[in-house]
Amino acid sequence: EYFSGYLEDPSQVLQRTFTETSGYQDMVLLKDIKLYSHCEHHMAPIQGVAHIAYYPNTKVVGISKLARVVEIYSKRLQIQERLTSEIANSINFTLKPKGVAVMIEANHSCINNRGINQKDAKMKTHTLMGCFRNDPEISRRFFQLVI
Repeated sequence: EYFSGYLEDPSQVLQRTFTETSGYQDMVLLKDIKLYSHCEHHMAPIQGVAHIAYYPNTKVVGISKLARVVEIYSKRLQIQERLTSEIANSINFTLKPKGVAVMIEANHSCINNRGINQKDAKMKTHTLMGCFRNDPEISRRFFQLVI
């Protein structure tokens, strides 16, 4: 179960979309998606939350699908930087939105419970694509909403 993400294809999860949005043209944001993974270097647990936003172009996806993409990639041996990028790239490639933003904040047992034993240390990573990278106002809104 810990590593079942290797058996699933996140792009398949994102295939079922909806084109009838009644003219909705603003950010879609799903916050506080719990994630559980394992560090590929130490095999130690990683626990945190992911926040995903995208600007639809012509279609939207059910929000449970966004959480499912996080779960699939999390259930692989990971480093947080790659996990953040993989989630963003998958959404960007499959949905072809105007932009995608992913932020992950996580505790890593390899630093919290061993080695240097920094109990309160958390790592934050983010990936911005499209309008989130190119428009400072849109990226500012994203960060305001998730922090």
